[in-house]
Amino acid sequence: MAPSDLSAALTLLAADRPPRPPDRLGEHLLLTAAVLVTLLLGYLLMWRGWRRRARRVEQLPPLPELLSPRPEPVDGALPEPLAAPMPGVYIGSVGAGGWQDRIAGRGLGRRAGGELVVTAAGVDLAGLWLPRASLRSVRVGPGLANKVVPGPGMLILGWDWDGHRCESAFRGQASR
Repeated sequence: MAPSDLSAALTLLAADRPPRPPDRLGEHLLLTAAVLVTLLLGYLLMWRGWRRRARRVEQLPPLPELLSPRPEPVDGALPEPLAAPMPGVYIGSVGAGGWQDRIAGRGLGRRAGGELVVTAAGVDLAGLWLPRASLRSVRVGPGLANKVVPGPGMLILGWDWDGHRCESAFRGQASR
């Protein structure tokens, strides 16, 4: 086949195809950049909110001291638990602002496995010691701090933290 015949065949093939649409690479890059900026902005706002919650907790007094899970022995004996220790998960703590006003600082905002131990001197809530004098309420409820379970699946303890009302939730393994 001669080169002129080849170019004529290619011209005929090109004439049968519809013209190629204009390239939209610029639009795709702009859309991608807009999505990335939106995601970054959302992440920065969530981080800022979490930092603000943590800063608000830093202004509060220290938590009740926990030198051991239960008070020191008196006459060589620890206070006996009033009920058998219950294994489960510490869900978190909230302030007086409502059931979604999570306390973010001092380790109160993170879930943790542990045991609930009730003694005459207070309650050990998976490592958070709540002296008897600070306890103000106990109830069973469906949720706290953005964690909701079907039915009454959480034990919620109300307590005072140097004049600030708080609630902490614990979910036992038996309620799962």
